[in-house]
Parts: sequence; C-alpha cells; structure tokens
Amino acid sequence: SSRFPVVEGASMKPDLSSLWKHSRSMRWRLPFALLASSLAVGCGQPAPEASEPSTPVADPAATLDAELASANNDPDEAPARPVVESLFAIPQGAMSKATAAVFELKLDAQREQNEQFRGKTLAMLDGTQQLLFRDDGQNGDAVAGDLLFTTSGTFDFVTLQADQQRIRDTQASSQEPLTTAVFEGRELVRTVPVTALNSSVFQVGQRVPIRPIGLATLVDPARSLIIRAPSVVNDPTRTWDPCTNAGNPTGKWTFNYLMTEMANQPFTGVAPTTFVREWLRQWEAPKTINTFVSPARPNIVPKLITPWPKLTTGELNLARSPFKLIAIVNRLDLAGANPAYGTGRAGEGRFIFAVTEGTGASCHTAPFLVILEYGVDKNDCLSIKSYAQQWQALSGLVLGSPAYNAALEALTEQFAKRDLSPRKPNRSSINQVRTNELWIGSPWELREFRLWNTTINPNSFAAPGPVLAHLNSHTVAQTPDRATKPAVFAPYVNGNVPSIVAVPPTYTVPLVWAASAFRGGRAIIPSPFGTPPFWSLPPASIPNRQARHVFSLNTCDGCHGDELATSFTHVNQNGALSPFLSGPLSFPDRADGAPIRNFNEILARQTFLDQTANQSCLSLTFLSSSAAVH
Repeated sequence: SSRFPVVEGASMKPDLSSLWKHSRSMRWRLPFALLASSLAVGCGQPAPEASEPSTPVADPAATLDAELASANNDPDEAPARPVVESLFAIPQGAMSKATAAVFELKLDAQREQNEQFRGKTLAMLDGTQQLLFRDDGQNGDAVAGDLLFTTSGTFDFVTLQADQQRIRDTQASSQEPLTTAVFEGRELVRTVPVTALNSSVFQVGQRVPIRPIGLATLVDPARSLIIRAPSVVNDPTRTWDPCTNAGNPTGKWTFNYLMTEMANQPFTGVAPTTFVREWLRQWEAPKTINTFVSPARPNIVPKLITPWPKLTTGELNLARSPFKLIAIVNRLDLAGANPAYGTGRAGEGRFIFAVTEGTGASCHTAPFLVILEYGVDKNDCLSIKSYAQQWQALSGLVLGSPAYNAALEALTEQFAKRDLSPRKPNRSSINQVRTNELWIGSPWELREFRLWNTTINPNSFAAPGPVLAHLNSHTVAQTPDRATKPAVFAPYVNGNVPSIVAVPPTYTVPLVWAASAFRGGRAIIPSPFGTPPFWSLPPASIPNRQARHVFSLNTCDGCHGDELATSFTHVNQNGALSPFLSGPLSFPDRADGAPIRNFNEILARQTFLDQTANQSCLSLTFLSSSAAVH
C-alpha cells in the first residue's frame, strides 16, 4: 500500500526493533543487515568473534566465542536477515542536502525469511540521522504487516543528484552500456542495466528510488583491491627484501614493523622478538584445539628458525626477517554488520608475506604464506564511506608512484599501527593471523592464530589455554575437523539448511554440535584436490544440494581446494592469482555436475567498493556479508 506517514520527530531516538530486542541468541542482537542483492565477498571473514571492534570486550556475555562454546548454541535460533526489494525517498519540499522526506522500504514477499519481520520495526541510521521504519500500522504506517515499512526524516537529494551525473559522465566515456552486478552469496546471478535518474523525478511528492549501484569500471583492482606491483611491494622506503638486503628494515610495510606494532610492547610488556618467537614455537609440538590435534611441524626449526639472522642476544633479528611482502589487500567487502543500522565495520586490510629461503642469486620465496588480517575500526557509515573513497582514489593515481605509495601508506596506517583498537587485545586492530603452507610439512595446511584477553572465552584456543598478549593457535573459522565428516557433517548441514542457504548465509560453524566437537584446529588440503570435493555426501545423506555447496565453499579447505578447484592459494608466494581472483569463472557443481555456477570475485569487490564510496548511507541497507572465511 502507498502511504505518507505523519512526520514524527525525526531526531527522536528510536527503539530497537522488537525482533532485535527479543532475540534469544546474544550474537544476533548485533544490527541486522538488509540486502536486495548480496554482493560477493569471496573467501572472506566470518561473523565477528569477540576480538572484533563491533563487540565491546567489557560484555563477555555478548561475545561470539562465548556463544559458540555454549552448550545451548543453536544456529537455528538466529533470525534470517530481511531481503529488501525497494527503497524510495519522497521529498516533501525543495531539493537540498536535508530535504524533509517520507521513506518507503519494501521487503521481498517471495523470501520466506522476511516473514518474521512482518509487522515489526527496523531501526537504521543515515549518517547521524536515526530512522525507525514501521510495518506495525502505527505512527503513520497505513497497513500493518504488508512488508512495506515507512518512516520520515530528511534526505540528501543533492548528493543523489550528483551521483546521477556521475553515472551520466561514466556512460558518456564508455563504449558499452553501463551495468551493475548482482550477486547472491558469491555467485554472480545477473547484471542489471544502469541509467541515471531523469531530473524530472526530483520533484515534491515523487517517489525517488534509492538503488544499490556500483560502477565496477571505476575501480582498478590492481590499484585499489589486490596490490602486487613490484613498485609497491619492493618500495625501498617501506619494505625490506630479505633476498637482496635492499629496502628499509623498519618500513611501514615490513614484517618487522607490523609485528612490532601488533606486540605493542609499551602496552603489553611483551618484546616483539619474544612475540614472534613464541608464535613460531607453536609448530614445534602438537597442539590440541577443541579436542583435535594439529601435529607438530618440527621442520620449522631447521628451515626457518635456525637460518633466521640473530641479535647478539641470540634472539630473532626482526629487522632481518626472512618474510617478504607479496601483496596488500583491501577487503572492505568484509564489512559485516551493516552501518545503516548504526554499527558497522570497514572490513579488513591485509598484508600477505611469503617466507624466503636460500642466499644470493638462489634466494627465492617459498610456499609458506603469512596473512595478517586487520579489522578496520571504523563503525559509522560516514567514516566507512570516507575510507572507501580513499581506496577508490588510488585507482586515479599512477601505480607505485611516490604519490600512490604515500596514499596507500596513509590507508594501511589506519589499521596497522598500534593502539587503534583500545577494546581489542594488545590494543591492536588485528583480527587474526592465518598461514597457508606446504614448506615445513605435508599435507598443505592452513592454521589460524588470534590474540586473547580475559573477556574472551578461551575454549576455541589450543589447550591448555591461550596466553595473554600473544598470538595463540585458534580454531579455523567455518571449518569442521575432517574427522567429523562421517557422523556430524551431514546432520549439521541438514539441521541448518535455512541459515546455510539464506542470502547471505547466517550460520556459524560451532565449536560443538550434537555433543560432539566440530570446528577444527587446522584445515588440510591433499594434493591433488578431490573430485567430488571432500565436504560432500550423496543426496541421500544431504538432500539440499545448495546447502552442501555453500557449506563446502565456506570452509577453508573447500575455498582453497576442491570446491573451487583451486590449488591451495588465491595469492601464491610469487604473487600470482588463482582463477577465482582472476575474473569470470564458471564450472559445474563439483559434487553433482550441475548446476553450472558463475563467479566473478573481483567484479564483486569492485562493485562493492564503488557503491560504498559513492552512494547514500541508506543504499547500504542492500548490502551484507557472507559466511566466508578467507
């Protein structure tokens, strides 16, 4: 029904939606994300654990790790996220940056997950303005329960008009018609033609659409997303090359600088050399994580520790670290909680390093990759939008030029330096450190390490328990131990089909399922990868084949192995990209031979960045994250 609700004090702070307020599961009291088309995030970041900035560590009951460790953890308790069909702003006066407006938010009636929102309210922010969308038939809402939510407030029509001009300018310089990509989960489902809104739309009383549009052609992946250019990763003022001994050993993109900032000795009292050595020691003996044993990889001593240059004290000389920078990666697409609901994140910023071995002309990078994955502690839409604009601006600079590298350093310092996240362990923004290697043992193995503080439940760390201020062995997100496949895998998938196939998925692989340890302490990938993929059973065991595929793809070993037919890495030790990160990719379901699925991860990240950088905060109601982990 069309409605024009009575203006009711737009500055009034709204109540939380009743669904949010009364959710049984603590984790799901985080703001809900709305979406019309879930933009792909690739192998990305799972729902936040306690160390991420969206969850204050002062409230241990609200931490995800605490929930995962609970015997009452039940992913079916998590409400599915609503799916937006359309959003309109109806100006009530002359166009300005703060025009009084009525808003109409329509949820897709064809999506079963939207039923639980029928007749409820949804609270969100547009910049600093708080809006309460109603479908309860009150305060101007004409019809209760029709999934057409309304509210009133102000809207910046000037910026929206400027974006229409940007669309026209882009079309004028393009040889092809403009389109924007639509993804569900990580699949490319369609492309939609893009045309600028006609100026006649911007009239009092007209319904002006607020649409999720990202112009991917305005984002250069090599400059704004996955940065691997030699002129950047070999920058003599910011990096260090262990093979040539060239560069700046304390530069802002060196392993030395980043681990020193992460250790944060002035706050923790832990010396960086100790911090790194104790992290590496965790391969020297078996580690039991959630009852599963990660075997020792003792070759780390002769291959890495012994050759590592030492200080006169015998400690590791971090200024001569054998790790070489391979890439700097912008993962804004892992934004997670939606800033349109007042609490968001700006995804992650990542550094990828590869170990080096040999000396002189024989020195080379080897297949031991270390990925430092930082949360970007920006939690409101305006800050996230500004941050996105800085990344997109890199696309207009000469790759590797002094101006480009300085601008990139200004971005990386927003997540890499110490004391940026006072609520997190070590006051560091680091979310996790992941490794992907075949250099010190076989099979190819992925591990995960996290910092800990006393407000985070320790059960997901290695026994006998995590150590304060240090990187500790941690379960691998969204990935069960392979030993659980015979008895636990199928019942879990079958019992959680709605949350797994939701767009986006809303499940999180728990530590324990049906009284059995489930989430693993490492992920392994045999060579060659399997056909059918490891996380597969016949239809008689898992009838919903989409659920099987999504679950498998979101595991570490599925994403880096057989579900994507990927050979272990998406960025290898030489900086080469996997087919998944190289453009369009289509292939039949790896277990069943059908359907054929279409992926284009880079296009997804381009689209996401452009939209976030250039559109109204309210357009972010259409965005979401997935359950991916890399």
